[in-house]
Amino acid sequence: MGVIERLLSKVNEMTSRLDYLAETGLKSWVEELAALHALQVQAQALLDVAMRMAAALGYSPDSPREAAHALREEGVIGEEDYRFLARLSAFRNIVVHEYATIDMSIIRRILQSREYRRVAALASRMAREALDRRLDP
Repeated sequence: MGVIERLLSKVNEMTSRLDYLAETGLKSWVEELAALHALQVQAQALLDVAMRMAAALGYSPDSPREAAHALREEGVIGEEDYRFLARLSAFRNIVVHEYATIDMSIIRRILQSREYRRVAALASRMAREALDRRLDP
């Protein structure tokens, strides 16, 4: 199993856990923290896929945003996915570095709307592209 395939597995695992939390609801601070952590891990795994793919394509990105730019240039992702990855990177940075400012109503909205599934869909498309291009030995 390649690195990108393992990262996709982690995205899918976190998506499943987020599905559970979306169905059962965030009834306590424990569930809120679980949702926040699952969103962080899911986002980080997708950003790691982007970094790994960009490196495999010959780029040396210093950030997920640079990796997304390289993937857009190589035709791996389009403009909409590029913008999504940039927003996801910003979200992940806020969760990790500005955790005291997190508005839990946003986390609840992400769960209720199932927006986190977009991460899983993009990760699957990118993993397929990596496989097709033989970027994940």
